[in-house]
Amino acid sequence: MTDEPWANGRAIDVLICDDVAGIRALLRRLVNDQKGLCVVGEASDGDEAVAQARKHQPDVILLDLAMPHRSGLDALVEVRQAAPNAQVIVLSGFASSTIAAEALGLGAACYIEKGASPGEIVRAIEHVALGNHAPSPATAHRITTMRS
Repeated sequence: MTDEPWANGRAIDVLICDDVAGIRALLRRLVNDQKGLCVVGEASDGDEAVAQARKHQPDVILLDLAMPHRSGLDALVEVRQAAPNAQVIVLSGFASSTIAAEALGLGAACYIEKGASPGEIVRAIEHVALGNHAPSPATAHRITTMRS
């Protein structure tokens, strides 16, 4: 991976959607500390996720599943409609292959368990932003993708 993830040198814009403020803060710091990545917005529930996706048109959306008002699964299709060029990474505390399959079936590019390392999350963001849906071999055990 080059220092600049985009060939044109533009940063990858990331929207963070999680109901826990501390998780959003950690993800914001992780993303903003990476050269070539930039947080453009945050949402604390499914309704805000849709509104923020529509407003910011991010390249990548990190979407938690367990959120109030509308779960990430319930919001996933509308988030994808609101930002059709965005790649959605479901970042969830659920380690269920059934839930992962459902999220991928609804259009998520990638499903990552919250126990993944910061490096795995960054690599997943870079991979999906560049149109890749296959994780690196080092992260494949924690990341489920729709396509290989």
